[in-house]
Amino acid sequence: MMARLCFSMASALVFSFFSSSLAAHAGHDHDADVAKLEVTNAQVRTFLPASNSSVGYLTIINHSGTPATLTKATLDGLGRVEIHKHSHVNGMMKMQQVKLVTIKAHESVSFQPGGYHLMVFDPKEPLKVGQERKLTLYFNDGNRLFTNAQVVSLEAQAAPTKPSKHHAHH
Repeated sequence: MMARLCFSMASALVFSFFSSSLAAHAGHDHDADVAKLEVTNAQVRTFLPASNSSVGYLTIINHSGTPATLTKATLDGLGRVEIHKHSHVNGMMKMQQVKLVTIKAHESVSFQPGGYHLMVFDPKEPLKVGQERKLTLYFNDGNRLFTNAQVVSLEAQAAPTKPSKHHAHH
């Protein structure tokens, strides 16, 4: 009798949980409030001898009608990743850390020499040409985008890039 009562109560709780979850999601369209993002040509350069920093480049494409705001990036095997931007100030090139990058609806932002780029620091192990490292991009709406960044040499990074695999936002 006690087992049957416990089973009945557990069933009621489970049903109640799923019913409230479904009710909370009723009429909610995930596609309407989530930007559809894509990353292309993600790469990070190997560290030069005696250097504790390097650089990463990529392009973020926003296919939706909703702006997306990048607030943070991480790269497996590295202690720290910062978002930076080059700008011209009083006729001089200046690099500074930025806290966010907004990708407007139906537009893209390229992280490239002379503009936005990722500064990467403190490798936990050496980056080797040909490796792929998991890159995670964090957005102010709580969403994350995962892709792989190709590890390249300074020479390869200076050469024109070949098209890479596209990775979409989830």
